[in-house]
Amino acid sequence: MKNVGKIFEEQLKKSAPSYSLLYRLPDAAQSFGGSNLLRFSAKNPFDFLMWDSVGHILFALEAKTVSGKSISFERTKDEHGEIHSHQIKGLNDWQKYDGIIAGFIIEFRALEKTIFITIENFNKIMVAINKKSFTLKDLEDNNISYFVIPQKKARTRFTYDLDYFMAEMRKN
Repeated sequence: MKNVGKIFEEQLKKSAPSYSLLYRLPDAAQSFGGSNLLRFSAKNPFDFLMWDSVGHILFALEAKTVSGKSISFERTKDEHGEIHSHQIKGLNDWQKYDGIIAGFIIEFRALEKTIFITIENFNKIMVAINKKSFTLKDLEDNNISYFVIPQKKARTRFTYDLDYFMAEMRKN
C-alpha cells in the first residue's frame, strides 16, 4: 500500500497546469539494501520546484498531508514534528531571492481542505503561538494569512486547482 504522502505528491503532479513545470527533488538514499552502511544522507530543503512560465515565478514547495486538523513542526532539529527544522531552514534560505515564493502546501484530510502558507507567514505563526503545532483557527486567530487551494474529489482522490493558485499568487 502506498504512503499517503506519496499519493498526495502524485496528485499534485497530476494537477500541475501545462504551462508549469513541477519538479520533485530526488530523495537521498537512506541505506544500501536495508542495511545501516550509509552513515549520513543529505536532506532535501523541500519537495518541489514549480515554475510558472506565465508569471515567471519559481515556487519552492514542501508538501505535507495530515490526517487531523493540526500540523506539528520542529522548532529545533532535536524535536520531532511533521514539518522538519531542515525544511523550515531550506524554505527560508530560498525565499530571500526575488522571483521565488517559498512555502508549504498542507492538506488537512479531516477538513478536506488544502492550503498554501508562505514561509514568512509560517515563521509568524511559530512566533505567535506557544506550542509545537497549529490549526487553521490558530492562523485566523493570529491574523496570519494563508491561501486555500481549490480541490475536487473524484471518488477517493483530490485534484488541486494549481492554475488558480498560481494566478492568485501572480497578483500578490
